Amino acid sequence: MKRTLSWGVLVVLFAANQLHGQQKDTVYTIDPVIVTATQAKERETPATFSNLTLTQLKERYSTQDIPVLLSELPSIMTYSEGGNGIGYNYINLRGFDQRRISVMINGIPQNDPEDHNVYWIDFPDLMASTDNIQVQRGAGSAFYGPPAIGGSVNLVTNPFRNAPGITLETMLGFQEFGDSANSLALNTKKYSAAFNSGLVEGRYMFYGRLGKILSDGYRTNSYVDLDSYFLGGIRFDKNMTTRFHFFGGPLEDGLAYHGLPKSVQKDKTLRRQNLTGYSDGKTFVWTGLRRAQELENFSQPHYEFIHEWKLSQKITLHNTLFYYTGEGFFDYDASFADTSMLRIGYSYGIPAVQNPTNTLVRAYVGNRQWGWLPRFELEHENGNLTLGTELRIHHSTHWGRIQFAEGLPSNFDPDYHFYEYNGEKDIFSVYAHELYRMQEHMTLMADLQFVYNKYGIKNEKYLNNNFTVQYYFVNPRIGVNYNWNDEWNSYLSLAYTSREPRLRNLYAAEDSYFGAVPQFTTNDQGKYDFSSPMRTPEHLFNIELGARFKSETAQLAGNVFWMEFSNELVKTGQLDIFGQPVTINAERTRHLGIELDGAVAVGEAFALTGNISLSRNRHVHFRFIDNGVQLVLDRNPIAGFPDVLGNLRVTYRNEALTASALMKYVGPFYTDNFENEAHKNDAYTVLNSEISYNVPEVFGVRLGLRGEVRNILNSLYFMSGEANAFFPAAERNYVLGLNVGL
Repeated sequence: MKRTLSWGVLVVLFAANQLHGQQKDTVYTIDPVIVTATQAKERETPATFSNLTLTQLKERYSTQDIPVLLSELPSIMTYSEGGNGIGYNYINLRGFDQRRISVMINGIPQNDPEDHNVYWIDFPDLMASTDNIQVQRGAGSAFYGPPAIGGSVNLVTNPFRNAPGITLETMLGFQEFGDSANSLALNTKKYSAAFNSGLVEGRYMFYGRLGKILSDGYRTNSYVDLDSYFLGGIRFDKNMTTRFHFFGGPLEDGLAYHGLPKSVQKDKTLRRQNLTGYSDGKTFVWTGLRRAQELENFSQPHYEFIHEWKLSQKITLHNTLFYYTGEGFFDYDASFADTSMLRIGYSYGIPAVQNPTNTLVRAYVGNRQWGWLPRFELEHENGNLTLGTELRIHHSTHWGRIQFAEGLPSNFDPDYHFYEYNGEKDIFSVYAHELYRMQEHMTLMADLQFVYNKYGIKNEKYLNNNFTVQYYFVNPRIGVNYNWNDEWNSYLSLAYTSREPRLRNLYAAEDSYFGAVPQFTTNDQGKYDFSSPMRTPEHLFNIELGARFKSETAQLAGNVFWMEFSNELVKTGQLDIFGQPVTINAERTRHLGIELDGAVAVGEAFALTGNISLSRNRHVHFRFIDNGVQLVLDRNPIAGFPDVLGNLRVTYRNEALTASALMKYVGPFYTDNFENEAHKNDAYTVLNSEISYNVPEVFGVRLGLRGEVRNILNSLYFMSGEANAFFPAAERNYVLGLNVGL
């Protein structure tokens, strides 16, 4: 299954530490949040980026997952398999799916090494412990981790506070279903408790949070049951800071990974269906309702050790060690599978006289990943130099077995694995980052990264398709920022980035039982040449040109981008068994766009924020053979890329009350590359609102009230789709919340 950030330094003064009745005054210099080289800074870093601050996160977060919060930033859209933003959610940045977005938490890469995907469901309620988020758009915005094609998302968890306290929180979500008089139902619940120690003995802080989120989902059997935990400790010494984080949470959810026919969009009953089926090569064919037994259980604990050592006034050494495990399964319908697919019968030593029926397959995934991310920072006369490296080792185990079926052979071993293999990936990179002050108002940024990746499949049962594939990349970036005056600055950035295909592009080994084969060329004897994969790395040259304005009452930013691809991995129009698109290389593609972002204070209490993105995403040269016929898709729009995205928020704030309303617009886009009108996700506009009120403190008790209305106009729309299968958004729904601080 399936970061970070601040350059500021805070001086914390405290007079504490009672030792045997003696009071000792101590002064420490500490970083308020975790610092990494990936952080962009206004008027200094020539990069296109947006931030979500702690205040914004507190105002907007309640129960929904991280992608929902990110979707308000420029050029981001999101969709949810369950429809209500809790569970399996996905983001697209400039139209690029999250497999090509570098996601980090506390400077640590989160994209699955094999699949490249990000499983946000594995971070339940993480937003409650997050300090800030930065999203950088464009190539090369991360110096390590998976190559940033669309951009990078960096989350910082910094829940430690100077004052001790306990916080209790509960949320209740109500959702409208259909047209009946009793259509409003309680379908979401959240409970959490958090503890902050404050400063202990003058140098320690501890934090703990436990929580649970329950939701029925919008679609039938798309429920989630998410437990969450976050435990952390920090120690401050005179010249160093040491942190330990442990977070994650076991989960269970009902599978809902297939979309729906476009014809059900306006039907309030049928659009809540959870259907299953198969791809016939061009379209999705629905076969009926998904079985209630199709579910997932998974847990991914994260262990992080983060250390900063100030060797001198100008030299700092950072070290991050992490260890992630992930283990679980998902059960899915395999009624289509016969004895040969399930590898039972006389040839496998399992005599069978009939095909099993009503088969339910359990697919197991076990992951282990550890890594070391050291970084050396030198502040020199005219700038800052950062040298770093990345070492990550990933191992996995995958197997499938028959969880249930009728008509199995007598004495069938229930632990029999009809597919099994081990995956591995080694990742090593070194990078240099220089931010050089050419003159008082001008900074030059130069980055250079060398990357080595090694994929491998070992111990494949039955077919023995074992291989190792290695990739080497050099990714440069250069940019300049110029501050024209105290209000205006502009920047130019040039970057070149390469990214390897994901493992399923090489071989979907877990699908081998129903026909998936290695995607490698074959020799004269028909044997696979594992040194010659058919899917090649994609390469991107990216130009970013932008300007920013900042005054006491307004912040405005605008930029243009040109992204020129060779061998971009794009959709063929086919879907795999799990509803995910099959991809191949397109020889040349091009993405052009303009992004505008701004915030304006209106009087003392009102603020207006918003953004708009206009883009053109086209195939320049894309031709491939399909069933013996050459398809020419030159100049076609690229699937999944809307040409227009926009957000507008109005906020009112005073000392106790915050109220805001958000309008989001997503333009139409095709769900495959054939410019088929039947495979187009229609444009939609949705309106949401939030309100919170802090009751005056009484006897040291702080009370906060919260309310939300999502999809105020009760629009019936699809958020996204794959081919002819679309994902519906929930109808109008409500959240009520209570927060108690002690």
